[in-house]
Amino acid sequence: MNSFKKGILVGVGSIVGVWLLGAVVTFAILGSGGGGPRVEPDSALEVHLSGAIPEYVEFNIPDLLGGQERDTATLLNQIRAIRAAADDERIKALVLRCNWSAGGWARAQELRWAIAAFKESGKPVWAFLEVAGREDYYVAALADRIVLQPETYLNLTGLRMEVMFFKGAMDKLGIEADLIRTGRYKSAGEPFSREEMSPEWRQVLNETLDEFLDQLLEGIAEGRGSDAAHWRTVLDQGPFTAAQARETGLSDDILYEDEFYEQLTEAVGLDEEIDRIGISGYVRSSGPGRLRGGKTFALLHAAGPISSGSEDPTPFGTSSGTLASRSFISRLDGLREDDSVDGVILRIDSPGGDAIASEQILRAVRRLAAEKPMVVSMANVAASGGYYIAAVPDVPILAYPGTYTGSIGVFTIHLNLRSLYDKLGINKEILVRGENAAIESDYRPLSPSERAKLSGYVDSIYDTFLERVSEGRGMPAEQVAELAEGRVWIGSQASENGLVDGLGGYLDAIDRLREAAGLEEGEAARIVVHPERRSILETILSGRHMAFGPSQAMPLKIPGMQVSLAEAAWWAQHLRNGPVAMAPHRISVQ
Repeated sequence: MNSFKKGILVGVGSIVGVWLLGAVVTFAILGSGGGGPRVEPDSALEVHLSGAIPEYVEFNIPDLLGGQERDTATLLNQIRAIRAAADDERIKALVLRCNWSAGGWARAQELRWAIAAFKESGKPVWAFLEVAGREDYYVAALADRIVLQPETYLNLTGLRMEVMFFKGAMDKLGIEADLIRTGRYKSAGEPFSREEMSPEWRQVLNETLDEFLDQLLEGIAEGRGSDAAHWRTVLDQGPFTAAQARETGLSDDILYEDEFYEQLTEAVGLDEEIDRIGISGYVRSSGPGRLRGGKTFALLHAAGPISSGSEDPTPFGTSSGTLASRSFISRLDGLREDDSVDGVILRIDSPGGDAIASEQILRAVRRLAAEKPMVVSMANVAASGGYYIAAVPDVPILAYPGTYTGSIGVFTIHLNLRSLYDKLGINKEILVRGENAAIESDYRPLSPSERAKLSGYVDSIYDTFLERVSEGRGMPAEQVAELAEGRVWIGSQASENGLVDGLGGYLDAIDRLREAAGLEEGEAARIVVHPERRSILETILSGRHMAFGPSQAMPLKIPGMQVSLAEAAWWAQHLRNGPVAMAPHRISVQ
């Protein structure tokens, strides 16, 4: 490299270094501003239902450009804060600000439980809908008063699921996908091998839609009165303008934001306009909702598709965006060896993934559970490999009514790219020694003996899966087999058939763990979240490359579906990498 080019690189590096140093100083100044926002007397606690609701936050970047506070409080902190606000004399009301929530059905149910508990205080709960969809409204339906802003709309209709099939496109490209699976319902590979749903997959998705619709209608009826049948008829008229929503009883009024808060001020009997504090500011204030005490419980998050190997740590999370077996096992072993940890809540939000990695993680989970009390708490999804790692004897499993779980099955796909290579003018010659030496070649279809070999391997992993679940749930293998075959279950169904021990969220899991750890009523305990959150100073000075972790994964939008970059990369890597225990992509009920 000549000196001119080197000079340019050095100059650019210096500029970046100065920028980073300035960022460090700026963030340090911003982070040193005392003990957090002050909660004024006569305040309303605002919950912003917009975008994703984080399960955990690895780092925080202050919103330097936006004028509105960003709610980055985790789901656990939010529900604890809402419940604490019920007894906080400074908080006079709870306000739900709805603007396209995308936290998932299970998280919406957790928030509803917290809001229902707040309402027992007798304080008003009001909802202001800027723009809202199903999740927002499902949560907001519990409000005493629902208001839409003028000229907005309520995107509340029935439910739909869309599944994209790639076989036709793959045929045109010259790519042949040979799907080998166990279980009639193990449908994760069908988009690559079929042009439409199999009857079994269609059956499961229809039953899933029915279950979610029942939960939605019952949730609306609980908050707005009447019965589910009435609201089923109303939903057929959606989506709604603000005026139509008021006419059908889905809302109570149409107001501008200032009018909304003027009426709320009057409703709580104040002379001056009610103060407002966002939930993140409330959490950062004088400690409402924080879990403190003597005993220490670890809240360990198992999030993302399961893969073998290690994470690539970076200043801003992990570059893989997956649940990497080696790194996660290290965390499990660390908790097992940590004498200060008195119990563990394993919080699973994973669609599964690599079958071998799932087995390795399960062994480490079982070793931890053999030495310390444990409870499994399922979030939006804990399916296939995500369910596999929860199969621990004598460890209770809790799920939400809308958790996506089960999917006990295994599949693998062999891709034959011969026709694609021909179209591109590429030729391969294959030299082998051994009957099955070319089993992984992408230049030919599987021979009968090769396919039998792979099928036997998949069946073997499936048998192990059944055995692990039988051990973990204390069920006869025959009973597990009846619930398996890749069949997806919603949490409410899983509770009925014994795949989980009950329905509940974070606080229910904490109560179960307190009981398992032998804590007396009133005895204190504190929660330590893993992976632990790092300060912005630590993230910048860690000297790694910039990337996004699982909680900040950037969405890659494809017509008809939405996956994260991490998930897209996972599929690209594992599509022909051996058997996987994976849920049928991400189920998004819209």
